[in-house]
Amino acid sequence: MRKSMSALLIASLLVAMLAGCANKNNGNANPSASPGTNAESGEGAITLDLYSDRSWYSDWTGAGAKRITTKTGISFNVKKPVQDDGDGKDISLMIASNSLPDLMVVDKENKMLKQLIDGNYLYSMDELIDQYAPNLRKILDEQYGEELLTSFKEKDGKTYKLISGYQTKKYLEEAKANGGLAPVWLPQFVVRKDYYDEIGRPDTSTPDKFLDALQQMAKNHPDKIPYLGDKGQHSKDLGWFLPQFGIEDYYVNGDKVQHKLHNPQYKEMVKFANAMASKGLLTKESFVNTGEVTAQKVAAGSVIVSAQNSAAKNNTPPKDNPNTSFEMLTPFSTYMYPTIPKGWMALVIPKSNKNPERTIKLLEYAASKEGQADFFFGVQGTGKDDFKSLESGPHFYYDKSVPNNYFPEGKPSFTTGFNDELSKDWSGSWKQAGLGEPIMLVANWAVSNTVFWNPQDPDKLAYDKLMSPKMKFFPEFNFTIDSTSELGVIEAKINTLRADYLTKLVFAKSETEFDSIYSEMMGVADNIGLAKLESEYTKQYADNKAKLANQ
Repeated sequence: MRKSMSALLIASLLVAMLAGCANKNNGNANPSASPGTNAESGEGAITLDLYSDRSWYSDWTGAGAKRITTKTGISFNVKKPVQDDGDGKDISLMIASNSLPDLMVVDKENKMLKQLIDGNYLYSMDELIDQYAPNLRKILDEQYGEELLTSFKEKDGKTYKLISGYQTKKYLEEAKANGGLAPVWLPQFVVRKDYYDEIGRPDTSTPDKFLDALQQMAKNHPDKIPYLGDKGQHSKDLGWFLPQFGIEDYYVNGDKVQHKLHNPQYKEMVKFANAMASKGLLTKESFVNTGEVTAQKVAAGSVIVSAQNSAAKNNTPPKDNPNTSFEMLTPFSTYMYPTIPKGWMALVIPKSNKNPERTIKLLEYAASKEGQADFFFGVQGTGKDDFKSLESGPHFYYDKSVPNNYFPEGKPSFTTGFNDELSKDWSGSWKQAGLGEPIMLVANWAVSNTVFWNPQDPDKLAYDKLMSPKMKFFPEFNFTIDSTSELGVIEAKINTLRADYLTKLVFAKSETEFDSIYSEMMGVADNIGLAKLESEYTKQYADNKAKLANQ
């Protein structure tokens, strides 16, 4: 018995020594050589607490999460609100109760991020990268774009937030190269093809030509609604009209930056809507209907032109004519869709983190091409016909026939079977496969979008050729106004004012009445403090221009 116990003791010691050596070797290894092998290299399993302020963020229980945990040895205990919490109420409570988690993935505009940074609650990404995961810097600079570690520095020169969804120069280059710069969701006017064919398919590239065509179709079909949108698209800012008139988020007037209310094109846009209303082509339905009600009316065939996007061509034909379809009208020649690159989600690491080394190494893996494939593409197969099930895939393969800058083995493409499942039930299939944003830590859209970009698809190339020149990026307009400050209150009041006056302007009975209402609105805006807000816009604009010039 003593011999058996001695043998067992010796064996136990040997195991412990070997485990110690394994741990030591793993700590000194280059993470980029095999970034996802923590579980296999002996570091052991660990569960980190993760908070997201987005209600859609997934619990760490799906098929994708399990695959990533098997590879990395790391799982998450996820806490999230029932409704999105951009105000940061949860974070405030965590600070007060000294219960910050190991990791946060929150909206970049969350109001408590600044307090977390100013209060010294967060690790700087620079510090953790340099100490534990130097290859992450290379991955971010070369695969995402250098802006992630330069454009989001704080006053102390450090970067505390790792931003997903920022349109870096690298992203824009990849999008242009793959016919994917212009997303399908850009606001468009969509017409019934049968009614458009009836009038000879006239040019609609100017406001007057659009009105003429719409009037002709409305005259031919007086029982139909000429134009219809919903309150989400129109009641606050005529959102579907703004890009048609090329209106920027702010108006640069000489050396001043003003609210877009001062932009002459903004006034012309509202006058155009007023002209539509005066001719009976735009009714109050577009300002009160929910999106669901409007969609039902369009599907029933009750609408001639609707506020949709280019994907409408794939919609089921209207019920009153199954032999027709929907199509996008030619945009106005003034069409311009402005984007202020701000990023989407921010990942931060509180100093309450129980294992910052493992956490930043996990991010090194998640940010790599291998990690992005695991998070966004799923299980790899060898060909398009490999699909077996939603949970086990294979969900994608590398298509050698389509070159890709990120993947020398070819463009990542979904297997036919997985594509079929997505077509039947996109959200359900995506969730069951456990892919994408609901479990993401950091996203490189130049990589994750490759499955949707296809530089060999003639329809996508034609759409991108038409629309990508109409997209414009304005990093100089990336203004920060604290919503709780005096300026933030002024800005909120101006936005409410604009919404309150919009229908009054659109349904004004005459041009004289329109001008009178517009002047009244601007007078109220001045009394609220618009000039003071515009002074801050001008200051931040100059600062941003100087900062961009030095990058």
